[in-house]
Amino acid sequence: MIRILYAWELGAGLGHVSRFVPLARALAERGCAVTWALSDLAPAAALLPPGAATLLQAPRFRGQVTGLPEPQLAYSEVLLRHGYASAEHLSPLLREWRALIAAARPDLIITDHAPTALLAARGLGCARARIGTGFCCPPAATPEAPMMPWMPPDAARSRQSGQQVLDSINGALQAAGAAPLATLAQMHEADEDFVTTYPELDHYPQRSTPRWGAVLGSEGGLAPAWPVVLGPRVFAYLRARQPQTAVLLRTLRRKHYATLVYCPDLTPQARAEFQSPTLRFSDQPLDIVAVSAASDLVICGGGHGTVCAALLAGKPLLLMPEMAEQAITAWNVEALGAGLGLASGQESRVGALLTRLLHEPGFGRAAQEFRARHAGTAQAQIIDGIAQRCVELATQTPRPGTDT
Repeated sequence: MIRILYAWELGAGLGHVSRFVPLARALAERGCAVTWALSDLAPAAALLPPGAATLLQAPRFRGQVTGLPEPQLAYSEVLLRHGYASAEHLSPLLREWRALIAAARPDLIITDHAPTALLAARGLGCARARIGTGFCCPPAATPEAPMMPWMPPDAARSRQSGQQVLDSINGALQAAGAAPLATLAQMHEADEDFVTTYPELDHYPQRSTPRWGAVLGSEGGLAPAWPVVLGPRVFAYLRARQPQTAVLLRTLRRKHYATLVYCPDLTPQARAEFQSPTLRFSDQPLDIVAVSAASDLVICGGGHGTVCAALLAGKPLLLMPEMAEQAITAWNVEALGAGLGLASGQESRVGALLTRLLHEPGFGRAAQEFRARHAGTAQAQIIDGIAQRCVELATQTPRPGTDT
């Protein structure tokens, strides 16, 4: 039996787990036993049948770090917020990951936005792979690749942040009895990178290694049940905490579009305020492929999986990013001409943006052009290719990249 450990450390929402669900099934069909180490167990509860998988609570930095540079210009500055500001913070996190990996004894660890798991697996005798969007798989490059396309590079600041992260890593590795890194780029080295995105959406467009294409986690989602009303269909995947959400829901209700909403953290009182014969809430995640295909417009925070599902269905997007990864995705979608962004503080623009996206043909045309470029590669082909490569990695001897 081939043992696979899937490790997810950073980020939130359904996207990480939903992307791996079809891959886990494909791996199981190839004789692999998959263990899931998850930063948040709630997505697994929403997407997997009870008892269908071996679930572990993944280690995660729970502290708060203040006085850090804003906005983050490179991946190292993201890591400073997640335990990499000092070896004192990182050492216990690295130790917990090494203990978890040693206990699981995987033949292959697949890390999804889990840099500490990737580090911890060094020297533990298993093959190592990364999977994720461009944001989750920074290139192993020196100097560190810039991240924010609308910000001018600051080489001196990036060097300083990168050196701080490298010092933290090497202090933690030394405490664990593991070999240090010579460069920050080495933290990103793996036996395989499953970069599940497209050139137009990659957070690192300068990447020279292959991209596999998006894995759309539609399994476990409900079939969409739309309000029966004439006019455009709008699907919205929202977070209640965002200031744009209430204004958006109020506007959608007033415009009488056939609207289907998944907003898992919305209170029953708020739901009662916004729902109407034309605006319906779903209690569970929806089949993102099916709901995107049936929509005229998709609204979301900018999660990569939802964005890819919409564009592969040829549908324009309204994006309300919360975090850096989503903001870069929104930037890329706007650059494509396939959507518009709505930042916090711009709530007064909601109605105008909805009208533009639904009535100006250029947005839909750009989304259809994206679909024409990429929809020819079937999901089954992407999933089977990744699963087969995972089996190769798990069974190869010797395994490169584990003792450096």
